[in-house]
Amino acid sequence: MKVKCDYCGQMISDTEQTCPYCGAANSKMQRAAYGVPKTIQELRDYCISHNLPLHDMRVFIGENYRGAKAFGIYKDESSGHFIVYKNKADGSRAIRYEGNDEAYAVNELYLKIKERVIEQKKHQAPNMYNSPNNNRQGKNVSSRIAKRIIWYIALICIIYMIAGIFLIVGAHRDYDSPSTGYYSYEDSTYYYYRSDWYRWNDYNNSWSKTYNVDDTLEDNYEDYYQSYGWDDSYEAGDFKDSGYYSTSYESDDSSWSSSSWDDDWDNDYDWNDSYDDWDSDW
Repeated sequence: MKVKCDYCGQMISDTEQTCPYCGAANSKMQRAAYGVPKTIQELRDYCISHNLPLHDMRVFIGENYRGAKAFGIYKDESSGHFIVYKNKADGSRAIRYEGNDEAYAVNELYLKIKERVIEQKKHQAPNMYNSPNNNRQGKNVSSRIAKRIIWYIALICIIYMIAGIFLIVGAHRDYDSPSTGYYSYEDSTYYYYRSDWYRWNDYNNSWSKTYNVDDTLEDNYEDYYQSYGWDDSYEAGDFKDSGYYSTSYESDDSSWSSSSWDDDWDNDYDWNDSYDDWDSDW
């Protein structure tokens, strides 16, 4: 589905992490996927289960760390906001996200960790032959590198195939369609989901599909859009608790199953934070 960038107004895919036109974060990105942490505790458990060296990675989960060169996430008890940050090399702080959506905040740091692990493995792979444990691992190194090369080639082919399918399908679809999420219109709360509109009914506290949406909402939906995620300030229940919502709709992103990310971190290799650009905002 195409959504409008909050900053430059271009229509972009709801699977894009950032706008390809202006580089701004895509606030309407479909972020949920199977196995992806949604809470700070789940993110911590995930990293531990994958043997990630958080201390060496300079990642602080659930901690407002003030030192230089750090990525982190924590909940500000005074405001109730979840804050994702990066402390640069000079000690200054860049806030990546601050708000009430814990899953969104966790996913921002999760994506960064994933990106850094892949980058780390890319740099470490050529140095495997120089490992001090080469005698023990030598027989497996060539095989591991060959498998990764084959996997990358296969991934590139798959990406091109998917891109071709999207181009074909995209030529026949209406890009100017509402984003999945909550809308407020004439004292009523609506939810747009899988090409259908749903309306919150106060009299029985439930969602129902509606086929008679006012033309004003249909034609000017951007003006009434609230957010992708539910907020307890909305005068409506969480759509994800309704019978219309299907978790499988948001769990078909195969990119999360990349073997270069899901494999546990190998303790035989040291984390090298020099691969990070500590002067950038993120």
